[in-house]
Amino acid sequence: MARLSTSPLGLAVFAGIAAGGLTPPVPASILLSFWDPSGLSAEAEFTVSGFAELTVRLKNTSTGVPGGFDNSDQILTGLSWDFGAPGFNGDIAITGGTVFTGPSSMSVNFSILDVGPNADVSGEWGFGNMDGTGALTNFFSTNTAGATPFGGVNLDGPVALDGPQGGLVADPILVALGGLGAIQDEIIVTLTLSDDITEAQLLKDLTNNLVRVEFGSDAFFITIPTPGVLALFGLAAVSSRRRRRTA
Repeated sequence: MARLSTSPLGLAVFAGIAAGGLTPPVPASILLSFWDPSGLSAEAEFTVSGFAELTVRLKNTSTGVPGGFDNSDQILTGLSWDFGAPGFNGDIAITGGTVFTGPSSMSVNFSILDVGPNADVSGEWGFGNMDGTGALTNFFSTNTAGATPFGGVNLDGPVALDGPQGGLVADPILVALGGLGAIQDEIIVTLTLSDDITEAQLLKDLTNNLVRVEFGSDAFFITIPTPGVLALFGLAAVSSRRRRRTA
């Protein structure tokens, strides 16, 4: 049975400053903060970084976990959202990209090669554009359901995606990993898209549609519900604990 809870959630929009003064009111980056009363939390920062290119910084900021969580459930395994109209309907899609550890991040317990900051870990992550996985339409994840691997050097376990392994744990780690491979702190994901997107359109999509983070393999979701274009602050996060994927 799913467990639902609500809590305040913040969305910050950072506007750029041009030489002649303020730029038009579109974001240089969009920062979303997700949290649950249990202490589970995450941070995602979206930046339009080039033509048909989107950079996302994803960080596990958790300070606690729900009762009964095991070592894999604490791992932040995915982020999903929805470009354009809700659902899988031919809107902008993710076509590829790269994943790097953050400037203060490192891997823990990778079975082949542990890495430090600013290292390419694309081989442990994948992307997708589909409904029906628990994630929203456009996503990146370490879990296999509906995901196409980014490709890259295999650093941990089998060549195929092996989520929750390869996902993000908090600093400090909250539940002993017991040998599971993970990345501590944050990753920087640079996504190539099927078409260009403006900062204004990205802001509209993220504030009119849902945005969701996943912990474990369907262990826990924190979702930003539809806030409306004007409701940029004081949003509510809806968290749900679901049974683990069986396939």
